[in-house]
Amino acid sequence: MSRRIEAGWALLLALGATLASEWKLLSGLTTTVAGDLGDPLYFAWQLAWVGHSVRQDPASLGSSMWTTNTFQQAPDNLAYTDVVLGYLPLAFLTPEGQSGALAQLNLALFLATLGAAIGAYLLARVLGASVAGASLASIGFAFAPWRDTQVIHINILSTGGIALSAALLALGHGWSLRHGWRPERLRAGWVLAGWLVAAWQLTYGFATGIWFAYFLATIMACWTIGWLVAGRRRAGPGRLRRVVGAHLLGGGLFALVAVLLVIPHQRVLAAHPDAQRVEGMLDLFSPPWFGLLTANDANRIWGGSLDLWRADIVRRWPPEMYMSPGILLIGLAVAGVFISSWPLRRRLVLATVTAALAVASTGTRGPAGGRFSYLPLHDHLPGWEHLRTPGRLMIWVTLGLCLLAAGAISRITDALVEEWNQREELRWRGPGAGGYLRGRDPLTRVVIVGLLALPSLGVYTEGLDRTPHWTVTRAPIDLAALDQPILILPSGLVADYHLMFWTTEGWPVVANGDSGFNASGQQLLREQARTFPDVASVSALRERGIRTVVVVRSRTEPTKWPTAADDPVDGLGITRTDRGDAVVFDLAP
Repeated sequence: MSRRIEAGWALLLALGATLASEWKLLSGLTTTVAGDLGDPLYFAWQLAWVGHSVRQDPASLGSSMWTTNTFQQAPDNLAYTDVVLGYLPLAFLTPEGQSGALAQLNLALFLATLGAAIGAYLLARVLGASVAGASLASIGFAFAPWRDTQVIHINILSTGGIALSAALLALGHGWSLRHGWRPERLRAGWVLAGWLVAAWQLTYGFATGIWFAYFLATIMACWTIGWLVAGRRRAGPGRLRRVVGAHLLGGGLFALVAVLLVIPHQRVLAAHPDAQRVEGMLDLFSPPWFGLLTANDANRIWGGSLDLWRADIVRRWPPEMYMSPGILLIGLAVAGVFISSWPLRRRLVLATVTAALAVASTGTRGPAGGRFSYLPLHDHLPGWEHLRTPGRLMIWVTLGLCLLAAGAISRITDALVEEWNQREELRWRGPGAGGYLRGRDPLTRVVIVGLLALPSLGVYTEGLDRTPHWTVTRAPIDLAALDQPILILPSGLVADYHLMFWTTEGWPVVANGDSGFNASGQQLLREQARTFPDVASVSALRERGIRTVVVVRSRTEPTKWPTAADDPVDGLGITRTDRGDAVVFDLAP
């Protein structure tokens, strides 16, 4: 099988698996969101805002983009949380407005899964896995059960660039798990390509980007030490100079992208000392050990099982507790410690690192309260203090498990192919090792391929889910036609995400806003508006410069502005216009 044919088949299989798993994203492309009506609507708004800003002014990437139409245009409010810039090209393929915002989000989710599948396949192949082993790594990384829970966080699911950049860097260094160093395969072009993909991956946010930067630093340090010890004498000086140059250029670009992304976040921290995470959040988001083995109740295989563990999890913070990479994948990875195409020392190192990360992912619920696992990293490594969700280390645990499992499947593949071809010519092609059946009848080949595909099929099946897809309601009124700035009530944490999403139609300036931290100014605004409409609230809102208040009847609750739409406004100097579900109050004196 030539590399081109293999690449074509791998791409088709990844696309087919993604379509079969994520077809609901495309069927409700412009009308629904997956998971819930909270965080997904924030990301839909964010993707749409970034696209709108760049379409209006391409130079806004470095300036005006960071101050959005929400939070009453507080400076740099886009940087209040993780910013996903990597999907910007989607903005040029979709229209403006709410339908376009939903299309961008759903397409991004689809591409995130597809990218993870392709990236993991390439990484496993470059490291020496057989086609069957690489296929298992691809399925395990892209369709792990924990991804069903994280479907509300597009920044967390966008992991394809992690695996792809690692694959390109390994290829450029001539290094694989199967063969170790092969200096004659040094290629500066692949090294530079690896850094370019790494820089692109960084634009998906710091929630994965901080860990990714440490991952790159670690593997580069290991490769450098290994090269100095064992490899430098076997490489020509010219080739080595080109590789070093590629590192300097590519690493410099990566650092430049990191700095440019950090600057607006640093401005926010300087302007808002309260932007630091609330005390106790790390404890709240740390999963128990059994959370690493538990899928959510939407999982087709495990949704009706493990109810005892699930009952305990729902009393914590479920979105960050269900972090299972798949029981079958874990079993195959354990087998890969004992039976593998990887040399014993390398697979033991890989298994040890994976196990250590699994322990660290339990945060403060780990052994000794995390004092010897996650907390030293959180307390002493720059950037880690902002990472309040240790369970998301499962990204790296899953990648390690996939590579261990790929080693086991590759060893089985090698044995099967050797057995079936013991009297035939065995032809080897492609990166690393991997045999292809030659000279046998088609039925025999189909049977063997089917047997080798069973583990991947099992891992894929364990990742299937019934994640709900919610229809998103549109604004009951044309907000862009009202006098601005506007405050929409009820306003609250998470609830404002839907109101922010409504502003994708026309981009009116609103005082509403919610993000990665509960800014003191927003807390005060909600407190001042709590008794609206009365003298005190109207006066406070006018002082803030708010000119219009919209009360949405269908969103009011018994404890949140229950009668605000119909309370008398006599003597307040404001006017009220009833437009059905929306009641508009004009505060202009």
